[in-house]
Amino acid sequence: MDTGLIFVLSLIILAVLVFYLAKRKYSDINKKVLILFMGVFLFEIMAEPMWINKNLPSWTYIYGNVSWLLTIGWTAIFMLSFLIGDWLFKKMSEKKKFWIYLLIVTLITTPIEVFMIRSGIRSYDISLTQTFSGITIPLTNVPLEIMLAVPLIAALVIPFYKYLSKTK
Repeated sequence: MDTGLIFVLSLIILAVLVFYLAKRKYSDINKKVLILFMGVFLFEIMAEPMWINKNLPSWTYIYGNVSWLLTIGWTAIFMLSFLIGDWLFKKMSEKKKFWIYLLIVTLITTPIEVFMIRSGIRSYDISLTQTFSGITIPLTNVPLEIMLAVPLIAALVIPFYKYLSKTK
């Protein structure tokens, strides 16, 4: 898939989500998107040595391996997960919804991560791949550890976003 297409799709998805939120009269949409973007961005900087993002144009990189293009994509995935979780489980407590968000993020992200690995956009550092179990996600030849890493990433980003988006 062309990088330009990934860029356009990421921006369209995020724009549609922001438009939807505005139509539904959600408060402080821009602030919430910015907080979520910053949470994802900070995590990506922290975890940057673990993976290698490549085959993206040089203008998409902010720092080392960190691409603002992928950060926008992650932001859209988290925002979509929050919308789905809040819509399906309106009356559920935030503590319980946290687990729902983790599940939704993992279900959305795993096939995207598989695509990124297979297309050569993402790979993992050798020090990380040496610790992989050798078990792969069926039909993908992609390490099972991806399905474990995504919820761990989300477990850091979700509380960051939830706490800061609720504070004044």
